[in-house]
Amino acid sequence: MTQTALIVEDDPGTRHVLGTTLATAGIESIFAENGAAMWRLLGQSPDVIILDLSLPDADGLELLRQLRQQSEVPVLIHSTRSDEIERIIGIEIGADDFLPKPCNMRELLARTRSLLRRSQLRSAPAPLRPEMRRLRFAHWTLDTAARELLNGDGQPVSIGVSGFALLMAFLEHPFEPLSREKLSRVLKREYVPYDRIIDVHVSQIRRILGNQPDGSSFIKTLRSQGYVFVSSVEAG
Repeated sequence: MTQTALIVEDDPGTRHVLGTTLATAGIESIFAENGAAMWRLLGQSPDVIILDLSLPDADGLELLRQLRQQSEVPVLIHSTRSDEIERIIGIEIGADDFLPKPCNMRELLARTRSLLRRSQLRSAPAPLRPEMRRLRFAHWTLDTAARELLNGDGQPVSIGVSGFALLMAFLEHPFEPLSREKLSRVLKREYVPYDRIIDVHVSQIRRILGNQPDGSSFIKTLRSQGYVFVSSVEAG
């Protein structure tokens, strides 16, 4: 099945380069030159969105915030607004990845394909051992078959494609230190020591889960090592 990327970009030259690059991997592109066009084209159910933040009629971060209220389609931000604060805000709002302009188009293609693979896994669950279909901790349940995080009332809570993948890795290895390099591999990302994307995703997961009954975090930071999930997990 052909996959489709919605490219939200006001610069015609950049739209052309992005579309040409994605086409080499068989990914079709549809183009929105502004925020209004993005909302219209969402009806075509794109598999991934590549989003510029500086659009003529809207701020890309606000578009992302509104998008996350109704959709969990993977989003890769591609923007000249690439300082650390913008990157952190983008990930916390719900972006799955962030690449500054200009960037290597091969890297952008690799990141896009990684998001598409993770999204496919989430929408089409792979066969799992029955005992691994649900991972329970505190009042939370990660349904690995439905690819959903459920709260104590059994209601799904939005966590995003990347957040789901990282939380599943933590729950499969409770009380086991996981390095940032290993977590980068979970997201199919090249590990860069000073890249804070993993840290921001972990911060987002912490915010969603809140604290344990004793007031401590579910995920503990290990200085110079990475992170460790510090709660018992039941599978079944």
